[in-house]
Amino acid sequence: MKYEIKEISTVKRKAEVEITAEEFDNYYAQALTEIAKEVELPGFRKGKAPEKMVEEKLRLSTVLSEAAEHAIRDNWIKILKEGNTEAVSQPRVEIVKIAKGNPFLFNAEFEVLPEIKLPDLKAINKAIKREAIKVEDKEIEDTLNWLQQSRAKLSNKESEAQKNDLVEFSFRCLSIKDDTEKKDRIVLGKGHYIEGMEDALINMKREEEKNFETVNPQDKKEKTTFHIKVDSVKKMELPEINDEWVKTLGKFENVESLKEDIKKGIKQEKEIAEKQKQREQAIQKILEKVKFEVPQILVEREVEMMVENIKSRVKTELNMAYEEYLNQIKKTEEDVKKEFERIAGEKVKGFMVLHQIEKDEKIQVDEKEINDKIEEIISQYPDKEEARKGIDMEYAKMHIEDDLKREKIFQLFGC
Repeated sequence: MKYEIKEISTVKRKAEVEITAEEFDNYYAQALTEIAKEVELPGFRKGKAPEKMVEEKLRLSTVLSEAAEHAIRDNWIKILKEGNTEAVSQPRVEIVKIAKGNPFLFNAEFEVLPEIKLPDLKAINKAIKREAIKVEDKEIEDTLNWLQQSRAKLSNKESEAQKNDLVEFSFRCLSIKDDTEKKDRIVLGKGHYIEGMEDALINMKREEEKNFETVNPQDKKEKTTFHIKVDSVKKMELPEINDEWVKTLGKFENVESLKEDIKKGIKQEKEIAEKQKQREQAIQKILEKVKFEVPQILVEREVEMMVENIKSRVKTELNMAYEEYLNQIKKTEEDVKKEFERIAGEKVKGFMVLHQIEKDEKIQVDEKEINDKIEEIISQYPDKEEARKGIDMEYAKMHIEDDLKREKIFQLFGC
């Protein structure tokens, strides 16, 4: 095999490949053997007819096509390995010449990751803004109140719903044709994502129904009408926050020990959020200093993943069919994909920067680090052996290796 890889752009390459006549004859023979296994000729059982007879009955193009597939598949892998080329797309193949007893010529266009000239990473590290973590008393009190509310004693009410009552209700949008009914529940006084919903529910009784007009949640310039029905009204009796009640929540001696645990939890959440902010800063500051082309195939893949994610969220969080959601926001799937393209492009750029840092800084993860991480994950399960059986080790190792590399990359920026 002979080949030459030509640069079309920073992210596109074209491989011009020639397979010798001798090599292609071998692929032809291999293809004929495989096809013959599935052919049934008069006087012979399936797959038992002599290959010469099979060849005479078949169209030459059928065998050549099969031979070409084998030749392209085998040699494409060799080309990528020998050329140390980071292809991110399948090749778009153009057959230049194909004939029995002759060299096989084909061209293959494909997308690659470009080389990115990174700025001084130490300077980027110094430019990252870092905020001290603080936990306010109000945050602790709010969490404590949420715990109190979650442990409230509920009793059915036949009278009108008032502030601090738990109301379970059904609703649908009359402005949307055939909108499916959805169910929800709120504590009056805590707010709802649909403007005006809470005010409409106040003073309603169980089984009562009505319509109310409000602004469209997706377009504040438009008005829309909802139909609501109250399924139940429950009075909430909140437990007293004292040392005895706190002991029912876990291994807490008193209210102060619970508050300390809440403070610790809030601090950990804020530390995670701050670390993520710093990581985003690092990537953004690098992107501000470099220019590079992005392989379109990577953007397209990211857009598809984002669409699948929103489909899942619409189903689980809104209890709504994706098509219905599109009707409600008055957009097509193509509209949604176009809106996602810019965000997807930025995500891909971030991935490409991290990949270049990994190469430049020679970031590596050894087998022990991967295995230790797997054991750490398994140790969190009650039945460790069952957990081990349920893990696809090859898949897990691949993802854990990526995660560990990413952690090592961000350690360069102190985050």
